[in-house]
Amino acid sequence: MSQFVKIPSKCQRTAVALIDQQMWCWGCDVRRTEGNLLLIYGAEKRPSPQPGYHSAYTFHLQNNTVLNLWGWGIWIAQTSIGSLFISRSQFRVRYTNDVCFKPDAWRERHLPLTSNTKCTEERQKAFDLLFSAMHWAGTYESWLQTQVKLDYREQAIAAWPQRKHYRGGIPVAQMPVRWFELAECVLSENTENGK
Repeated sequence: MSQFVKIPSKCQRTAVALIDQQMWCWGCDVRRTEGNLLLIYGAEKRPSPQPGYHSAYTFHLQNNTVLNLWGWGIWIAQTSIGSLFISRSQFRVRYTNDVCFKPDAWRERHLPLTSNTKCTEERQKAFDLLFSAMHWAGTYESWLQTQVKLDYREQAIAAWPQRKHYRGGIPVAQMPVRWFELAECVLSENTENGK
């Protein structure tokens, strides 16, 4: 994979902590003994062909948009816009004009090639996809709070190995709000720079 799309510096610190925490939480949601919450939310599970790799969870969203989750990142693609990858590691964001709805990838290095955004139009498309992914994550967390007791998510975060690294992480009640704030930060940056 090539260079990444730069998100606004004022959002970067929160984004890095939130993506790692969220990916941990989604893993807990998958392993939940009372049922896989990603499947309940409407995901299609695509098991890895090799047991050591993560399964993919695919969501069909509005506007011909598809979002894929693995334990190592998020891939979102939309007709006429392209595809975008958000890495769990440091919230690195990569874009391609090519639309690939369900990458046959079980590790990050197996994803389709991406590149730098070469012009304002590509940058706008990348930020539109990034906004959609962040907004979707916030919507998921809002939904989750109506499905489980608050202590379910608190227990997941308490068990998160990186919690101390991120000073305890984002409080459970603030997770949806933080995703929506990040989405708005990206949207406003995109608006200021050429939309």
